[in-house]
Amino acid sequence: MDLTISTLTLEAFLLVVVRTGAFFAVAPLFGNKAVNSRIRVLTAACVSLTIFSVLDVSLPEYTTVWGFSALIIKEALVGLAMGFVSSFVMATLVMAGEFIDREIGFTMSSNFDMNTGALVTITAELYDRIVSVIILITNMHFFILTAIVQSFQLIPVGEVFPNIPILYSTVLEFIAQFFIIGFKIAMPVFLSATMLNIILGILAKSSPQMNMFAVGIQLKVFVGLLVLVVTIMFIPNIATYLMENMRSMLNTLMGGL
Repeated sequence: MDLTISTLTLEAFLLVVVRTGAFFAVAPLFGNKAVNSRIRVLTAACVSLTIFSVLDVSLPEYTTVWGFSALIIKEALVGLAMGFVSSFVMATLVMAGEFIDREIGFTMSSNFDMNTGALVTITAELYDRIVSVIILITNMHFFILTAIVQSFQLIPVGEVFPNIPILYSTVLEFIAQFFIIGFKIAMPVFLSATMLNIILGILAKSSPQMNMFAVGIQLKVFVGLLVLVVTIMFIPNIATYLMENMRSMLNTLMGGL
């Protein structure tokens, strides 16, 4: 049995591994630092082998070692860009949670997030954990795997030609969508807190002798927690909404590459 592998085949497989590994390094769920690094590397290698076996991946022409290095850099940039967009969508949960905690007064209670290396509030961490679990148990994480597979069909190996105007408009759209999605998630708590502030303002004018500041702090915490409990049933819809936006953003990004 002949087990020899040609050098060109090995080089083409290496380019697939570079793009897939760069994507998994920053993609949500797969790039979570809570997962052992060896498991992440093994997963990226297995997915790369599957992609290379199923798709017809051909090695682009190059002349020197610098040409092959340029191909590796291109594939790494494509993988990192796709992974960053995927994690960018999931980061809206953190922004929404921090916005909610700012409204109800939980900003002083923060935990260290090993993925971002920063402090996140408890509601932001709660939303992130629940949505991640829902994505896993409903198999929506296959959308992320589908995206990296489709990237090799839309952007063949070595054929990366960025369209700067399209990428510029895409980045601006991503930033706008980041705040829009986060604000939509935090909208129930924001509206409740706004209505409570209006009521407390009216009471403060009608009864100046009452200490509305002390009463308002406790009411904000109670109303905020009550709204969170009521809206917890809509988190599966939030997860679906995020995955749909992730798919749309990834398609837009691949169109600019």
